[in-house]
Amino acid sequence: FIFGLPSDRPGTFEATAAVAQRAGVAFAQFVMLTPFPGTVDFVRWEEEMAANMTYVDGIPLTRYWLIPAARRPKVYAAKHTMSADEVRQGAARAWDQFYSLRQIWQRAAWLSTMRERVLFVLISKLFRQMYASTGAATDSARMSRATQWARWLAKPTQRLFAASPLPDLQVPAAAPERPPALEGTTAVRSRG
Repeated sequence: FIFGLPSDRPGTFEATAAVAQRAGVAFAQFVMLTPFPGTVDFVRWEEEMAANMTYVDGIPLTRYWLIPAARRPKVYAAKHTMSADEVRQGAARAWDQFYSLRQIWQRAAWLSTMRERVLFVLISKLFRQMYASTGAATDSARMSRATQWARWLAKPTQRLFAASPLPDLQVPAAAPERPPALEGTTAVRSRG
């Protein structure tokens, strides 16, 4: 889900997380709009910024990839109704709401055993810690705690991805090689 659109309002974040929950989405990401070069959003943003260009260390904001990472803003597109901080905080609230223990446990209801449900909760928390880099939590204490959580959750969930060897597995035979096409000719296939 993308936040930072001109139509976003303060209630958009909680409503989006609620929709994701009702839809039964197992994992969701709540990211902020980043206009990438070559997209319509980038062209529109560049035109909007032309009159009042913002510079960081002498580099125009529309060339954000050239700005050193430590000084690079987290939200780029113009916000018509909310500030960049409001968007970052709202995105963080959406992550927190969707990945709360209560919400995760509800989404795990389709799993048949308690073990599966607990593993789903652990994986969900790990996913949240690994991918919720919205820029809202930049203080070192929270970053350190997030890293510690991710490391702690990675160990038990690693077993989910381990499997016993498959000694009877056969490697499929290679497909026959096709003759190289003649240069400058076009192959036409008839329908029939």
